[in-house]
Amino acid sequence: PGGNVTGTSDNIPPRRQIDLALKLLPQAKRVGALYTSSEVNSQQQVQEMKEYAAAKGLTVIEATITNVNDIQQTVQSLLGKVDFIYCPTDNTIASAMPNIAKITVPAKIPVFIGDETSVKSGGTAGASVNFYQLGFQAGEMAADILAGKSKPADMPIGLQEDVAVIINPQTARAIGLVIPEDLKKSIQ
Repeated sequence: PGGNVTGTSDNIPPRRQIDLALKLLPQAKRVGALYTSSEVNSQQQVQEMKEYAAAKGLTVIEATITNVNDIQQTVQSLLGKVDFIYCPTDNTIASAMPNIAKITVPAKIPVFIGDETSVKSGGTAGASVNFYQLGFQAGEMAADILAGKSKPADMPIGLQEDVAVIINPQTARAIGLVIPEDLKKSIQ
């Protein structure tokens, strides 16, 4: 926007993860924010999440890592202090999700993360974009530019409004999470 570049973004507002967490855990009062301190995107998402969580009456406990070697100790530091863990779309966290699940599942702590791959790798649930649809949307934008119908400077970054609710059934079962009937209909 305003230049010669436009496109789509896979950013999902943190409120979507928090709302999903509260739908599944209405009694939750404390959320752990697990993220990599050097990832600017994670810092920004956690800041948004903290503001939204505060408005929802949640206490946020931050736990940062600098690399994958910090995962075990950092995740264990949250046990007994939080009702669930929120993870932004963080590259280091995503790559470590199986190791995170090895700690959180036995402790029965749900992990909410905004990408389907991380949920399938051991996370509990999340609201995720459909990357096929996002690519299709970007393709439509490119076609409009190439056909002369639009200019990149005039096109806002495309966001996907209709996100998918993803739940890992094995993780949910292992931690004793009950999925409300009305939510079961929207699970992909």
